Amino acid sequence: MFKLLVIPICMLVVVPAHAKSKDVYPVSCDTLWTAVKDTLAAPHVYGIMSMNDEAQKASFFFIGDLDPFTDRIALTAKGASCEIKSTFLELGPDNLEWRQFHHRAARSLSKLQAAKPKSADSAGNL
Repeated sequence: MFKLLVIPICMLVVVPAHAKSKDVYPVSCDTLWTAVKDTLAAPHVYGIMSMNDEAQKASFFFIGDLDPFTDRIALTAKGASCEIKSTFLELGPDNLEWRQFHHRAARSLSKLQAAKPKSADSAGNL
């Protein structure tokens, strides 16, 4: 009887935690596009097929894949946030390429934000 209750309770707790969108960033699309371009600029990791700065879209592939699939991303403004719509065609239940790309893009974004000079208001309050 206990086993019958544990699984539904775990599903109520675990599934919503994993269902959160991981590709919406609380920055402008221009800032995020700079981070995406920085991420894709690694020639030993990505091969860029096309990149459109005006539409903020890119098509690329991972270097070294046995089956090179064309992966695509596009940025869409969502108010003050920006959403990355991605299409990664890696086969299998665990999309490692998607996770690697988003991890690298988040790392590039944090580097860009750390390098940003502080505004005069926040510098005067120190």
